[in-house]
Amino acid sequence: MMKHGVVAILVAVCLLPLRLLAAEPLTLGEAMALAVERNPDIQVARGEERISHNRVNIGNAGLLPTVSLAGTATWQDNERASQTSSGTFSEFTSNSAQVKASYTLFDGFGNIYTFRKLKSGGRLGSLQARNDIEAVLLELSDAYYRTAKASEDLTIAREALDISDERLRRARLRAEYGQSNTVELLSAEVDANSDSIAVRNARLEYSSASRALNTLLDRDVDTPLELSPEVAFDETLTFEKIMEQARAAFAGYLIALEQVRQAGYDHAIARSDYFPEFDLQFSYGYSSTAEGFDIGLDDPSESMSASLSMNYPIFSGWKRSIARQNARIATQNSELLARKAELELERLVGDTWEAYQNSLGNLEFQQTALKTAELNFERTGELYKLGQATTTSFREAQINLVQARSDRAQARYDARMFELRLLRLAGMLVISM
Repeated sequence: MMKHGVVAILVAVCLLPLRLLAAEPLTLGEAMALAVERNPDIQVARGEERISHNRVNIGNAGLLPTVSLAGTATWQDNERASQTSSGTFSEFTSNSAQVKASYTLFDGFGNIYTFRKLKSGGRLGSLQARNDIEAVLLELSDAYYRTAKASEDLTIAREALDISDERLRRARLRAEYGQSNTVELLSAEVDANSDSIAVRNARLEYSSASRALNTLLDRDVDTPLELSPEVAFDETLTFEKIMEQARAAFAGYLIALEQVRQAGYDHAIARSDYFPEFDLQFSYGYSSTAEGFDIGLDDPSESMSASLSMNYPIFSGWKRSIARQNARIATQNSELLARKAELELERLVGDTWEAYQNSLGNLEFQQTALKTAELNFERTGELYKLGQATTTSFREAQINLVQARSDRAQARYDARMFELRLLRLAGMLVISM
């Protein structure tokens, strides 16, 4: 179970010395460290965690006495012209100052269960903060790899345009010397224009993705980015390991279990209303009476008192009974939701694991397809230069290569994102970075 400040400790693992020089790419771990320090949503989550822990105090549970200082000054005019026979002044001021203390000795253990609920609330606050932080880090990871993918697509598009521009240049030279027809030249121009549009669209996608990433890092949206496209997978992951750790560490599931405890404490608090309440009061002070308008404690008289009171409500209009019934129902509901959360966790781990394995298979397939596309483009290019391959076949080989490179990059980042989702389920997302 999370203890106070555990989120901060886990996150501290990420706070490695940042290598933010322009010549060195920003890794995902460094991006996460920046987000932990600067992202507003993460800062709010940390603030909410601190609030939940600040509530964990025995004073909030009624386990400490209340002490107050009271003072009064009362002026009174009896509208008498002279002092009466009893010695009462026609105009006088009464002054008093008291220190009062009260303490609940027993309330059916309601204050004890209230304090336990506050401690549970502190744990719940830590879990909710960790859940929110992990959600932001997962969103950041998606934005990071989206930007990396857009950067690769832009590079691929520019290289494709360079190839098309060179082909167009050769077609124009051949046309000048009468070695090619108009159709070949027009085809080269069309393909070059198409690749120019592809570069513009890729540049737009990269700009949008980089702005989204910079926003999550809470810095100027136009800050230049250079990312590391390298992806390494954890080969030690197994389904059994993920499932076991998910039951013990996934914040979303642990929140449901903690809410069951909260409901149990509410039920116990409701039962405490059926017990009598014993309160102890104590007061100590001074008082004085002076003629005329005189605020002060001149020649005061001392007073002290203590009392023990008992209060036992015999009938409250069935409020206690209704509160107890509702608390019992809330406990049952929370247990049902916890069971649902466990089943949902099992389904989520199963689906994510299967998608992860499928994505790894797709990545292996795309890597093979890329090698084939590269070889095909290389050989087709050689034949095209010798005049033994048509413009159509060369363009088709070029398009296949572009698509294969883009698909391989997408498969790599998809697999990595599924792995990060598994790590979050196992409670290892922050530690793994």
